[in-house]
Amino acid sequence: DFRQQQGQICETILCDYLLRRGFWIFRPPAAQGPVDVIAINEHGEMFLFDAKQESKRVIPGRKKSDRIYRVRSDLQKLLDCRIAYVDIDTRDIYIVPPID
Repeated sequence: DFRQQQGQICETILCDYLLRRGFWIFRPPAAQGPVDVIAINEHGEMFLFDAKQESKRVIPGRKKSDRIYRVRSDLQKLLDCRIAYVDIDTRDIYIVPPID
């Protein structure tokens, strides 16, 4: 369905972003789970990511839109999985908590 396609696009953009920064990328074989992308840097540090499409809303009385932050599941917190917000149109990535 459409949401699954959007999710796949977000994961692909995230993988491209991480590959361009020198990470080795792995994707779990299961379609559902707490982690969408596993990345390892040249120092052997491993990072787990859940890719989410960027969503914003305008709060009444404000001019600028604000990011809608997603809550990590208990398992994602235990695994130290980061949320990667992906803007499909601009390919911008915002990672919480940041990796840099």
